[in-house]
Amino acid sequence: MEVNMEIFSEERMAAAIDSGQYPYMMQAVIVAVNLCKAWRADDGTGEPYSVQQLAEYARLCDSHAPLVEGQYYMVTREGAIGLCPGQEWETEWLFVPMEPCPLRDEMLRQLDQQIAALNAEYQSLSAQMDSNA
Repeated sequence: MEVNMEIFSEERMAAAIDSGQYPYMMQAVIVAVNLCKAWRADDGTGEPYSVQQLAEYARLCDSHAPLVEGQYYMVTREGAIGLCPGQEWETEWLFVPMEPCPLRDEMLRQLDQQIAALNAEYQSLSAQMDSNA
């Protein structure tokens, strides 16, 4: 099952942001990525998650395990992501921002490199399209 692209509509995202209640993990990730760029799983393992890994996790969650009525995802001001069963005080935190450490620094460096490569590719494609027009 694929993720419903309607969840990214401006209207649905605005409603979710206004309420702070995200019915889809991908919506929560989109908000969290603007606040944080590296997380740890808050499940006792402390496994690190990059932006790409978290986006893939969200895609799988949304396509394989939709939330039941009353549940929603939450995002803190720091970028932590939690699953709320309906009462905020019962929120189960899934991902918390990674603490400053060499691993986080390396993850952020790799992200910067990936963004630079994408920007270069975009510039190249844009130049090709301009020359073909």
